[in-house]
Amino acid sequence: MRRGRPRPGVLAGVATVALLALTACGSDTDGHASAGDGEDTLRMSVDENAFRAEPDIAGVTSMSLDARFDKVEDSDRTRVLAPGVDLRITGVARLDTLDVDVYADLGGNAPSVNDEGEPIEEVYPAEGQAFFAVEYSSDDPQWEPRGDIPDSVASVVINGNDVAEVFSTADGTMQRGTIVASLPADSAPDAAVLEVETAGKFQSLSLLNGKRVNSDVEHIYDVVDRRVEIGKAEEFEETFTGWAGGTKRIAGSVVDAFATPWLDRGNGGDGWAGPGKTYLSVEVDWVDISGADDDESTVHLELDNGKTVQPDNDPSSLVNAFDDNAVFQIPATTQHVTVVVTPRVKVGAGSGAKVHKWDPVKAELTIAK
Repeated sequence: MRRGRPRPGVLAGVATVALLALTACGSDTDGHASAGDGEDTLRMSVDENAFRAEPDIAGVTSMSLDARFDKVEDSDRTRVLAPGVDLRITGVARLDTLDVDVYADLGGNAPSVNDEGEPIEEVYPAEGQAFFAVEYSSDDPQWEPRGDIPDSVASVVINGNDVAEVFSTADGTMQRGTIVASLPADSAPDAAVLEVETAGKFQSLSLLNGKRVNSDVEHIYDVVDRRVEIGKAEEFEETFTGWAGGTKRIAGSVVDAFATPWLDRGNGGDGWAGPGKTYLSVEVDWVDISGADDDESTVHLELDNGKTVQPDNDPSSLVNAFDDNAVFQIPATTQHVTVVVTPRVKVGAGSGAKVHKWDPVKAELTIAK
């Protein structure tokens, strides 16, 4: 559910967004925008008849900007991840002025001429502010399992207020665009952010330095891009006499697994994994058993600390104990687990039904980068 902020409109698809932002010439050691000598120089260089933008103006444009962008270093701290979202701010540039047509496209109201009757061709920032342009990109990180993803919405938020919706994954996962913003010179990095909401969880990148300044699911960055490797996996096969007579077969083994911080209910999860947790989805290849014979086989995990973990879901169907993947939530720091399958079949019904039990079947899993 979105927070109750005013929202002027929606920008769908692969969009170019511009909002007005500030910095002064450089930043202090705390990452705050620094007014300093750069602001004084800019103020002195602006003609008294120059047209200035409204303070804190914001808007959306598809027009190009004449700017040189400084590249933002690519790291885990400069990305926001969610299903269908791998969002990064790739470049930042300060703009001394905006073309008057860009300003108008943003929603600014500029007269055609100044007080001396000269045409207005460029717009200067309001006193104590400057324009900042930001380039962003987002792609699908391709989390397992492939398929349906929840809708994620990215918005520009300035001082806690939604200014414009930048994109939604409902319109596609490949997104590119440019953001600009206008803020007071002493703004902190978290004063203007590009925020992503997915299933009630919020994460954001600073428009001033491209770094992640907030995440309701910060623990996921310890588990993303981790692969699950199956080491020793025992195979099981036995026979038993069925209720109708004749020999029946029960067999199977663990064949695959993956870890992910997000899993929808259709795949055995419930959205985001719990705090400090990740999902482990385990596929067991198991034979069908039908008729009056009931396969009561179960599966659980054993962690290195000796604790056991039961599946969050019921992977069974009428004919197979593991028709779906068994899904577990485990600590995000887990590196090794043992999958334990306990084969069990009940033949017939009632108190006199015969129950067949066999020794557990195990598989060793390693979860690593």
